[in-house]
Amino acid sequence: MGHKAVCLNCRKAFSLGSTSLKEQTCTECGNALVYFNHKFRPPRRANLKAWKVVSFLYDHGFTYQHLYKDISHSTKVDRNSSSNYIEYPVSMEEAKEFVEKNSNQARKLKE
Repeated sequence: MGHKAVCLNCRKAFSLGSTSLKEQTCTECGNALVYFNHKFRPPRRANLKAWKVVSFLYDHGFTYQHLYKDISHSTKVDRNSSSNYIEYPVSMEEAKEFVEKNSNQARKLKE
């Protein structure tokens, strides 16, 4: 499936395919790259508001992994069905509400 390596500083994303997730740095700025689910669709580089939402979500443990409306059905849904998935927010206002409501599904990020 693969992942996306993302530089939140330069606002760039690179598809990794099935490459292992080892620590890498951005070739442009030298900052550490972060990893998002392969389904992450990066905003245009000039869209600063959208990138702020992406950074905010990442800082709160959301790497665009699948989140579930009903967590008790997370493993019972057909793998090809997205009927139980939660949509990711696009505005900062939505993102703040999203983080508050779904914090139980956030990932613990390494410090």
